[in-house]
Amino acid sequence: MTATESRERQRDESLDAPPIERDRGSGTLRRRLPLVGLLLAVAIGFVLGQSTGSGRDAAQPPLVTPAEIANAAGGGHAAVDDRGFSQLENGVQHSHAFEQPVDPAARAELARQLALARSTAMQYPTLADAERAGFRRAGPFSPGLGTHMINFAAAVGSAVGAGPITDDQIRHPLAYIYDGTKATSPIAGLFYSAMAEDPQGFAGTNDVWHRHKSICITTSGIGGIDTPLGADHDATSAQCAAVHGRLVASTGPLLHVWVVPGYDDSQGVFAHLNPAVTCTDGTYRTIDVTQVGTRTSVCRDGSE
Repeated sequence: MTATESRERQRDESLDAPPIERDRGSGTLRRRLPLVGLLLAVAIGFVLGQSTGSGRDAAQPPLVTPAEIANAAGGGHAAVDDRGFSQLENGVQHSHAFEQPVDPAARAELARQLALARSTAMQYPTLADAERAGFRRAGPFSPGLGTHMINFAAAVGSAVGAGPITDDQIRHPLAYIYDGTKATSPIAGLFYSAMAEDPQGFAGTNDVWHRHKSICITTSGIGGIDTPLGADHDATSAQCAAVHGRLVASTGPLLHVWVVPGYDDSQGVFAHLNPAVTCTDGTYRTIDVTQVGTRTSVCRDGSE
C-alpha cells in the first residue's frame, strides 16, 4: 500500500467512527454518538415506552391474564404435611385467633408473673431432677403435651383459687412438663390446676383454662398414674373397669404455661398443645388410645 493510499484509508475510517470530544465534567475523552446511533436510541426508547405503559393512549396488555389467575387459584398450594399435629386436637385446644387486648399495667404484671414461672420451671431442668425431688409421671408422654411430672404429696395445696394467681401458687404448679421420658429429657413448661369454676388466673384475659372428661386412671408401679385409655377418650365405666381403673368424670380447670426458652409455643404461652413437643421422629403421630396401657409414650415411632 502506497503512502497516499494509507492516508486515504485512515481518513475514511475516521469518517465512519464517532467523533471524539472532551467531557466537560470529567475532562476525559469520549466519542459522540453518530446520527444513526442517536436515531436508533430514540427508536428503542419509544418502543420500550410503549411496552411498559408510558404511552398514554396505547393499549396495555395485562401482565397476567384472567385465565392465568383462574388457573393459579384453582391449582392452590401444595398440601402441607402437618406430621399428624391436627390429629391431636381433642376439643380443649383454645384459639383466640389473635391475642386478646391487655392494658399496659396488666401486661407489666403478666411479664413479671411469667418471669417467676420461668424461674420456677428451671428449678428442675431435667426429668431426673424432678424424680429426685419426689415427682412421678402422671400419664404417658404425648406429642404436643409432653410428660407431666407431679409431686402427689404436695399436689393437694397447689390449686389456684377464684382470684388472681398468687406468687406462691405460681411457684407451686401441679406438674412440671418434660419433653420426653428419659432422665435427660428437658423441662418444657408448667401445668396448673384450679379449684374455682372460672379462675381469674394470670393477669390479662389470655389464660384460657381447659378440662378433661371421662378419664380412666390406674396406679403405676413407681408411685405415679397411668391413663390406659388416653386423656380424652371419653372412657365408659365398663371400659375403665376392664383395665381395673378409676373413672374421673371431669377434672377441674387446668392450664399449661409454656415459659421455657426453646419451647415458646407458637399458639400462645397458655395454649393447650405445643408444636415444639414432638415424638423422636419429629412427628405427632400416636398409637390408638385404646392400646396405650402402661406405655410411657403414645408415640407411634415407638420412642419411650
